[in-house]
Amino acid sequence: MKKKYESMFIVNQSGKEKVAETIEKVKKFITEKKGTVLEIVEWGTKKLAYEIEHQDEGYYVVAYFTLGSNHIAELEKFYKLDEKIIRFIIIHQPDKK
Repeated sequence: MKKKYESMFIVNQSGKEKVAETIEKVKKFITEKKGTVLEIVEWGTKKLAYEIEHQDEGYYVVAYFTLGSNHIAELEKFYKLDEKIIRFIIIHQPDKK
């Protein structure tokens, strides 16, 4: 059963084309797992609260999507293995009643 999720990830600022490439990789991962990308919101470059991997700025992206709960661990692993993604969080969006 597919559930709604929200995920924010921060991309290392190593060039605009790398940011777009990373966003496309995330979208492709979700669709390959039979999920649906509902919306991608790019917040742009923001100053980080503290330095991460010698970076003081990162490109913030928020993805809203549906995905089977059995694929969330795979998505977390995907984020961890992508060297351009320096931080991420995935939050389940409960159904509105």
